[in-house]
Amino acid sequence: MGERLGERIRRLRKERKLGLRETAEKAGMSASFLSRIESNDEKSPPDEEKIRALAKVLGDDSDILMTLAGRIPQDVKKVITGDPTMPEFLRTARKHNVTGDELRQLLESKKKDGR
Repeated sequence: MGERLGERIRRLRKERKLGLRETAEKAGMSASFLSRIESNDEKSPPDEEKIRALAKVLGDDSDILMTLAGRIPQDVKKVITGDPTMPEFLRTARKHNVTGDELRQLLESKKKDGR
């Protein structure tokens, strides 16, 4: 099984030699809340704002942290819910084992070709 949200946050914090209280303060949360996140004892994952703040403090990708938290960023949620064809498109991509990186490369090559 891959790294969990709390494990990643703790690892990054320690790699950057940041204390728990210092990190929590910079991210705008209590040290006890951050401790519960890191130990995977927090019952509900942090909201998007707190995840983005942690990503900024830790120099990490907020989308990765959001995924590990089981959350969907609001801007992505708007794209999915704003286009009724998007859920089926994503299901089809998953059915064909097409990754997000492969879709991005396809779009970039299409853009370069002027299509």
